[in-house]
Amino acid sequence: MKIADAAFLSLLICQIGCGKTAPSAKNTPLAQSTSTASKTYPNAKAQANQLNDAVLSGDYDKAADLTYPRLIQLIGGRAKYLAMLKGGMDETQSDSFRIISTVSDDPTDIIEVGSDIYAILPTTMKIKVAEGVLVGQSTLIGVSNDRGEHWTFINAGKGFNHERLKILFLAVADRLKVPEQKRPVLQRAP
Repeated sequence: MKIADAAFLSLLICQIGCGKTAPSAKNTPLAQSTSTASKTYPNAKAQANQLNDAVLSGDYDKAADLTYPRLIQLIGGRAKYLAMLKGGMDETQSDSFRIISTVSDDPTDIIEVGSDIYAILPTTMKIKVAEGVLVGQSTLIGVSNDRGEHWTFINAGKGFNHERLKILFLAVADRLKVPEQKRPVLQRAP
């Protein structure tokens, strides 16, 4: 199971990124903000799943388009991000280990700051292994700068901590409630 944990962590790190190093006005706290789960933003879930599908199908350009720009910049630009994403997926996919699905659910926590929206999206990943299927839970953080029309995402899986939140999302770092990632569960083949 130790190999499975390492592989799952590796996949989560590679799967989805996070972006820009230079401070921007978007990371400056604004006086008015709200936290809500009552509003719905259907594009968040739809676009998160477009990202998941792009990664699994090898459409890394589309995946980069749906990745929060701050990560891409932190990594050193789009070309480096694409190489890291492709390399990570190539390294983790094999005959004995294959991601079979990654599905994001509706946002569970939404924070609005001006026209920016931050959302937590629970995500389930299933990985085929020799012993059966590993099912793991992770979290995407979605960000919209246009009131929910378009979204970009980062994976806030294992290893993601409050310090990273502060680097990426200064305006809401103390209010984003990122669930702790749990170990994947093995569903044995019958």
